[in-house]
Amino acid sequence: MRVEAVKAIHREVLVAHGGAAGIRDETLLESAVAAPQATMKGQPLISAPIEIAAAYLFYICRNHPFLDGNKRTALAACLVFLETNELLPTAKLPIDEWEKLMLDVAASKIDRAATTQRLRGLLKHPRKRRG
Repeated sequence: MRVEAVKAIHREVLVAHGGAAGIRDETLLESAVAAPQATMKGQPLISAPIEIAAAYLFYICRNHPFLDGNKRTALAACLVFLETNELLPTAKLPIDEWEKLMLDVAASKIDRAATTQRLRGLLKHPRKRRG
């Protein structure tokens, strides 16, 4: 995912749900988007799509790069990534559990590994990938 894609997601979140537009810290946004894509010796540090989605959720939420809508943008970016990789379940998503996940991440109650574990639990029945 690119920084511009996350900015576009943020704009859509604000159009849909309101909030103050603008970026609080561009460097924190760049860092949040780059973290799931980090490599060492040419190999990705995070390679499983569910872990990448959780990393986008975690780092965008925790870095708080926008003036408003950070949790909503983090969740939307995660869901966009999951949808792109055909990993969203076909069943209705449990909104209360997603909200608790976002609040726990924002309050630093859980780390990235726990975020990934909780995300896996929320995606109990992923769609089968085509191919």
